[in-house]
Amino acid sequence: MSCGSCKQTVEKALQEVTGVSSVQVSMSPPEAIVEKADSVTLNQLNAALSKAGNYSIGEEDPSSTQKTKGGCCCG
Repeated sequence: MSCGSCKQTVEKALQEVTGVSSVQVSMSPPEAIVEKADSVTLNQLNAALSKAGNYSIGEEDPSSTQKTKGGCCCG
């Protein structure tokens, strides 16, 4: 992710997923921290990001079922 527009696109896409309560996206390092209901899956988050553009989230944070961390990349 290389620009503010990408950051806003990722934030908006993730916030629109039902069950997501909070999204924090940073560009350096490229990371998304998502607070979500247990029922929200990584596949659902990535599906929303895929619709928004060439973005994805990596592996879930193993220490918490409420947060998902991962890189976002624009291409």
